[in-house]
Amino acid sequence: MPQVVRLVRDPDATGLSYSSAVLGALASGTWLSYGAVLRDPAQLVANVPGFLCAVVTVVLAARRLGLRLAPAVVALVAWAPLLAGALAVGGVGLVGALGTVVSLVKMLPQIRTVVRREPLHGLAPATFVLTQVSGGLWAVYGAATGQWSVVVCSVVTVVLAGVVLARRCPPLAVARALHDGRFGVPGRLLVRPLVLARRATLTLAA
Repeated sequence: MPQVVRLVRDPDATGLSYSSAVLGALASGTWLSYGAVLRDPAQLVANVPGFLCAVVTVVLAARRLGLRLAPAVVALVAWAPLLAGALAVGGVGLVGALGTVVSLVKMLPQIRTVVRREPLHGLAPATFVLTQVSGGLWAVYGAATGQWSVVVCSVVTVVLAGVVLARRCPPLAVARALHDGRFGVPGRLLVRPLVLARRATLTLAA
């Protein structure tokens, strides 16, 4: 949702990977199908809005980046019979495996943008924070219910989202912004222990 809001408000989508957005829609659709087959309420509640947001992100990203939407539409339409075939051949386990593979691959184009040190002004940091939080929760849920494809997918997603977030919002820059009062008193209180620890370290070093 934060990425959708950013794309609506700001025409600058610099650094946003269109390929990752399309793969994200495929991943959300796959997990939605997985949850529907299992009749898993948690999967359905999470992935219905997730899929809708992913599709809207693709549409807005294509518009902001000046790219054609048709290839993304073809990919989404072609993916449906592939999922049906996977379900027929390997059951829900194969659908889960496909969801895991797509979820792992979807971040790679965005990671490539990060590695190339390209500007990332078009990325909404809150999106990746929420990705890490939700990934952690899904990992716990997957372990509790024995859905190991969910666990693997979630853990790797948390790590990759952290890589993007660290590049988009370098920790030291965030700490300085909090210390300077950008987010008011709560921000200063949050970073206060780090400031005290740094001062103590410098004192001991001297």
